[in-house]
Amino acid sequence: MPEYLFTFLILAIVAAAFYLLYDRYVNKPATPPSDLYVEALRDLLDGLQESAFTKLRQVVIDDPENIDAYLRLGQILRDNKQPERALQVHKDLTVRSGLSDSVKVEILSQLYRDYIALRDLDMAQAALKEAIGLKPRDRWALVKLLETQKQVEDWDEAYNTAVMLLKLEGNKSKKPLAAFKFHMGEALYKKREYHKARILFKEALGFDPGYVAAYLAIGDSYHDEKRYEDAVNFWRKLIAAIPDQGHQVIERLKKTLFDLGRFGEIHGICEEILKSSPRNLEARLCLAEFHEKKGDTDLAEQLLSGIVDDYPGDIKAVTELIRVYLEKGGTDKVLRLVRTLEHKTQKLPLPRDSKVVDTSLIGISKE
Repeated sequence: MPEYLFTFLILAIVAAAFYLLYDRYVNKPATPPSDLYVEALRDLLDGLQESAFTKLRQVVIDDPENIDAYLRLGQILRDNKQPERALQVHKDLTVRSGLSDSVKVEILSQLYRDYIALRDLDMAQAALKEAIGLKPRDRWALVKLLETQKQVEDWDEAYNTAVMLLKLEGNKSKKPLAAFKFHMGEALYKKREYHKARILFKEALGFDPGYVAAYLAIGDSYHDEKRYEDAVNFWRKLIAAIPDQGHQVIERLKKTLFDLGRFGEIHGICEEILKSSPRNLEARLCLAEFHEKKGDTDLAEQLLSGIVDDYPGDIKAVTELIRVYLEKGGTDKVLRLVRTLEHKTQKLPLPRDSKVVDTSLIGISKE
């Protein structure tokens, strides 16, 4: 072969190779976005789900790598009461290789929604936990996981999730954790494991010293064990710690102190509550009942008339006052009381001859 022909052939091969490299890597035109996909997104924004679904289905046929299109197809199916089909669409995505963690998290979040729609809370939790494993600081996933754990009353797991969430939010207060410890204790209380339950109730109080339900439950657990003195002492701790909530233990204390032959102590307990909460309805009613049982109906009448003046809509106070009036033969007072209550209800001025019974309380200041 002549030398010039060989040289020409070499140059031709080099030129062809250069052209191919240039065309493939340098002069490659940018891939335009799918017009159909853009149209589908516009339809979704306009609420045209049926049109969007048709277009997205064609998009995934033309471009099987468009993960977002698959996710939106599944979402449309779920929104249209077909969660089983949505689940299948999203599950098919999980077997794909080469997906980034962020894409996997998005798929798992859709799976969570599918399982919620199907009322499969166990699998919903599993999807969220897998997502959190890939993205530990995903607040949305933690919040949803906590909601689901609360729904199924998995309080131990809910407590752990709440700890993670507080840490993520930088919340140094442990007060929100009190409810989870309380519910953990409540589960043991229902099994009559009273000692173990009390440990958790007291941990709840450690997180939130104002958690009323924990005080009540600790006292109740002592009472169920027939440790009545311990029950009374703990219920009284509630009054000392949160006086304006002391009325919540009055009925418990009345019954237990009566059984112990120490009903007289209820007077001091009510007075203790009223020092901090002078208008406390339950404490005032209890005090009136105490004086009536002692035979001091005049003081009971004064207490009850004061309560009715402050709380004219309280049926118990009104009926107790009427009963006291009738026992004392005060039918005229009953009539005046009825007329007074009628006018208060109608928000009309009282007639001149209508005299309200003295509402001052002996030894108790009124606000």
